[in-house]
Amino acid sequence: MKILNLQSLFTFLLISSYGESRPNILFLLSDDHALRTIGAYPGSINSTPNLDRIAREGAIFTNSFNVNSICCPSRAAILTGKHSLSNGVIGNSSKWNGKQWVFTREIGKSGYQTGLIGKWHLKGNPTDEFQSWEILSGKGGQGSYFNPTFLSPAGESKVTGHSTKIITDKALHWLKKRDPKKPFLLCAQYKVPHIHRLPPINRMKGYDEIEFPVPNTFFDNFSTRSSFVSKTWMALKGMKGHVLNIAPTMDEINKNPKIRPPFLSEMNLKQRKAWHSAYDQRNLRYRKLIEENKLEGKAKSLYIYQRFIKDYVRCIDGLDDQIGRILDYLDQNKLSKNTLLIYSSDQGFFTGEHGWAEKRWMYEESFKSPLIMRWPGTISPSSKIVKLVQNIDLAPTLLKAACLPVPNTVHGLALQPLFSNDSDIPWRKDILYQYFDGGTPEKRGPYNMPRHEGIRDERYKLISFYEFNQWEFYDLKNDPMELNNLFGKKILNPEIKRLQKRLSYLKNKFFESD
Repeated sequence: MKILNLQSLFTFLLISSYGESRPNILFLLSDDHALRTIGAYPGSINSTPNLDRIAREGAIFTNSFNVNSICCPSRAAILTGKHSLSNGVIGNSSKWNGKQWVFTREIGKSGYQTGLIGKWHLKGNPTDEFQSWEILSGKGGQGSYFNPTFLSPAGESKVTGHSTKIITDKALHWLKKRDPKKPFLLCAQYKVPHIHRLPPINRMKGYDEIEFPVPNTFFDNFSTRSSFVSKTWMALKGMKGHVLNIAPTMDEINKNPKIRPPFLSEMNLKQRKAWHSAYDQRNLRYRKLIEENKLEGKAKSLYIYQRFIKDYVRCIDGLDDQIGRILDYLDQNKLSKNTLLIYSSDQGFFTGEHGWAEKRWMYEESFKSPLIMRWPGTISPSSKIVKLVQNIDLAPTLLKAACLPVPNTVHGLALQPLFSNDSDIPWRKDILYQYFDGGTPEKRGPYNMPRHEGIRDERYKLISFYEFNQWEFYDLKNDPMELNNLFGKKILNPEIKRLQKRLSYLKNKFFESD
């Protein structure tokens, strides 16, 4: 007879004491979802009834942040509960080490059935992180919106349809085929609304007569910011035509098939007809505006913004439809009551703020990520949680939900203490951010961006562009749009020095914890 070590014995006794009451866990993750395009968040510009239902029946986190606002590092942080330097994924080209500790493997070892469906987007396929997996393949792990290829241990297969619906179909199939006697952890991870934004057929039309509000900072002149901030390659005004779904009409392509853009070539005949039915008239109007010289200067930037944001919202509409299908399935199969349901995104996104359409920065719009949770009996309906949380907190939260211990090496904090809505609960006062995919003064990185890091507390934010020896400091209470860099103001020197000291402390703390 094997003798269990103390940790294993503790885990065994802990799980046994809860019997079969451990919750199911359903984790829904999107890519590049801005808070202002979720109805439940303040300042929303659109309606998302199904996402809003999760918030209404559970909790919405208004200060949820990531540790590194770029796809691969964010996903690695979620899986490991650690900052980028510790999990090894510091940028989108970093190789994933599948042998390291991840929360999904631990939950699977404890008796849960675990599955991953959708966008994996780490350099290196899953191994045993999940008991079953089926991920988008091609385009650097992004996959296609229409007729995507999926990869599983059995090989590759091409599926007809739109990826948002297909991922939901596969998730529902997984739920139907699961062992009903065991709890489950299922991660359904969507491509939407990542570029190139192609909404599903039933959501391609609409919004033509609507003008979405333009962010107040759209024409930001960056007058107080560091010298290179205005020179990054993410301005909406620089978006190319195909990214905005500007393309030749169906008649033009029929006459000369060679001019069909690649994204239309990925569609079948039915899908292309639907796309042309929705977009040809828009593109003919665009040409007319060009011919009439009505798209110059600011007018052109505003036109591009409307084209961009409407396709962005159309993609979100398609996502919200599919989340509605998942909610219906949980209700119809009496799973809602004992399922912890989480919706989040790998990072936020600039949807016109500062004139941008991207992420990466430590500025609020991309630093923040949506986070909505529903857990009947544990989270009170319509809870609003304002404490500072990060994506590294998801791993310990889900471990604790599964009645498992959280290793000391995990950087995140279990969120359960916040579910009480007690504003006096002891909690972290500041959070660390580090972005490594940028460049140096000698060699600029992707999007002509610099590496940077910083710290944010409940009021102030300090950003260090350390390769350039430049700093930015913001008073978020008086300047929530981050327009006025206050670094160097003598009256704020005590706060600046305090955050500089905290930045150094947190970097050392998390780096040395391993």
